Order: sequence, then structure tokens, then C-alpha cells
Amino acid sequence: MKLSDRFFKNRVKPIVITQFILIIPMLVFVLLSFMTYPVNFFYSGFIGIILAISMFLNGIEQYALKKKGRAISFFILTLFIILVAIQTFYVASIKR
Repeated sequence: MKLSDRFFKNRVKPIVITQFILIIPMLVFVLLSFMTYPVNFFYSGFIGIILAISMFLNGIEQYALKKKGRAISFFILTLFIILVAIQTFYVASIKR
């Protein structure tokens, strides 16, 4: 069994591809946040937003696959991550 068969099995392919596309800018922001000193909360906020979008897409995928419990948990996790990202952007605006 190939790795792609194992990874794409029982998944909605366009959502998985979109999540892979979102990983690239998230990794760039992670690298930028590690390379800046002092801590730049602006990058951390963007990391949270991209992570929230990915979790939201995962919730839509679970809802489409008729796994309602997982879908609701991903939607709630998305809300928590968005709240943390908003707080991070607020801290970034105070630091300026």
C-alpha cells in the first residue's frame, strides 16, 4: 500500500489539498517567528488564523463524512483558536 493511498483513504481530496497548501505559509510564519527577536506576536497571530482555517476545513470534511461528533469538536476547537489568535493580534498592537 502506497503512502498516498493510506493518506487519502476516506478523505475529501480537495480539502486535503487545500490543507497542504495552507501548511506552506504556516511553516514560513513559524520560521519567521523563530528568527525574530524579541517575539513578534503578529506572526503568531497569523499562525493561529491559518491553523483555525485548517481546523475549520477539517470540521467540514468530518461533517461531509457523516462524523458529526468530530465535526462539532473541530468547530469548537476552531472557535478557541480564533479567540487566541485575536488576543495575540491585540497583544501585537499593544507592543507597538
